[in-house]
Amino acid sequence: RTDTALDLLFEMKGRGLQPDVITYCALVKACYDAKIYVDALDKAREAVSMKVVPSMILMSSEVPKWDLHLLSESLSCMLLSDALLTLIDTGKHESPSFKDILVITGKGLNTVGQNGPVLREKVPKFLNEVAGLVTSPVEGNEGRFIITAESLQRWASSTKYGHFKILFDNITSS
Repeated sequence: RTDTALDLLFEMKGRGLQPDVITYCALVKACYDAKIYVDALDKAREAVSMKVVPSMILMSSEVPKWDLHLLSESLSCMLLSDALLTLIDTGKHESPSFKDILVITGKGLNTVGQNGPVLREKVPKFLNEVAGLVTSPVEGNEGRFIITAESLQRWASSTKYGHFKILFDNITSS
């Protein structure tokens, strides 16, 4: 199914049609659900580069803030994966001034699925189960969690990071 969807995107572009947010979201979701993360990330990056989907990953000199709310689960997980891979690949996490990362998923008021809020439950679960990265909830704000600098440094030097990176092996850093 994902091959057919990717072929249709290629054909669409070949005919001069511009993919929109619905097209990219459907493609990213199909690849994500099939656990073909390399293609899911490729299409998420393409959507951001085409300015069809906003990049919500903001690095500042203070606390890095990664705002994912209003994005789908699949886009959130792929853009967060991209940001984490880039962060580790560039070595920024090793800087003595590197601080914890604040991830904003929102409280789920606008993204409630059949089993409750989507992002606040599923994004940390993805990071823990697929990436092997430990996250910490922000007390008093269920729409946010933290990736501590210490947790990120431990993860970057672990085999879990290596296994996670392999999922995206065919993609070069942005």
